[in-house]
Amino acid sequence: MVDFTTMNALTRMKPMEAMTPMGEDPKKKTYSVDANEASFLDIFKGMVDNVVETNEQVDRDAIDLMLGNIDDLAQVQSNITKAGIAVDLLVTVKNEALSAYNTIINMQV
Repeated sequence: MVDFTTMNALTRMKPMEAMTPMGEDPKKKTYSVDANEASFLDIFKGMVDNVVETNEQVDRDAIDLMLGNIDDLAQVQSNITKAGIAVDLLVTVKNEALSAYNTIINMQV
């Protein structure tokens, strides 16, 4: 038996937006949205951009450290911690979003 309520809801869904192709500079695309009008997608894109930026900084720090161009090891450790926290936050938000999605899917209508 086909649930026409679900089919009707699926036909009203908006298509997904295309992701930024690999190799493009994510810094070129900045998302500035009013906090009251921000969607989950805008917030998630900002979090992904933050993870990319912090990981790039850690990579630059590692190269500078190997070349002997770093005097402040505390700043390197701080950047590593920031990158780890950014990844942990992104994974947590992703897991909670999937959990909410699964809860909604499993609801009896």
